[in-house]
Amino acid sequence: MALTTYRECSGAEKRAALRVFWTRRPDPSAKVNDAAREYAPYAFVLVGVVVLELSVIAVELVARATTGAWAAAAAAVLAWWGLSWTVTCRRLVARAGRDGRASDPDQR
Repeated sequence: MALTTYRECSGAEKRAALRVFWTRRPDPSAKVNDAAREYAPYAFVLVGVVVLELSVIAVELVARATTGAWAAAAAAVLAWWGLSWTVTCRRLVARAGRDGRASDPDQR
């Protein structure tokens, strides 16, 4: 999936698309909602890469029993939570688009 709609958006519309995705609140503009749906897979992949990197670092630091291991483990846990939030947002934005609620800001 290409980011054609997202790339056509102005800076304010791109910020609105990110807000729609991360807060799960539809925007009155169908263009912004479509851009948020296009952004969803990319957000998942990017957050997933960060989670994998932090998990590898945390495992390595815990295995070496360094003093910063607790911080790395906490960062990894926070990253896993962020990944689960990304999945939740992705599903809800996709469901809103399938149900035709993308242009109705009162429905969540």
